[in-house]
Amino acid sequence: MLSLKTLKIGLPMIAAIGLSAAPVFAADLETQVIDKNCYIEVFDDDDFDMDDAHYKIQGPKEFASLKDLGGKNWNNDIESVIVGTNARVKAYSDKDFKGTELAFAPGQRVPNLGKLDMKDDIESMKISCGS
Repeated sequence: MLSLKTLKIGLPMIAAIGLSAAPVFAADLETQVIDKNCYIEVFDDDDFDMDDAHYKIQGPKEFASLKDLGGKNWNNDIESVIVGTNARVKAYSDKDFKGTELAFAPGQRVPNLGKLDMKDDIESMKISCGS
């Protein structure tokens, strides 16, 4: 049988061990949170044509090349974009974040990248979340 003395020593020790693991668990949960409003959706046709190829890219993430994104080579094949309300995107005309840079603001919709001289001219991008 357990004595009262054993319970007085054992219970605080069990509680201390249990509480010391709590911050690790909370940190693990924090890294799993996905901001559903941090994305860019790219279209290979203007005016957000859903009948043609399009792909939603979840941020935050950096792509030095868009060669194999969602099973498609998106290099120089993006004509319109929709940016999530909590995303900031920098797109570049060359791979490895080089060449002409075009910045997209949160919630921005660009139906024709040709009007910005970037139609079919994006090869890399950086997506960041938050303000």
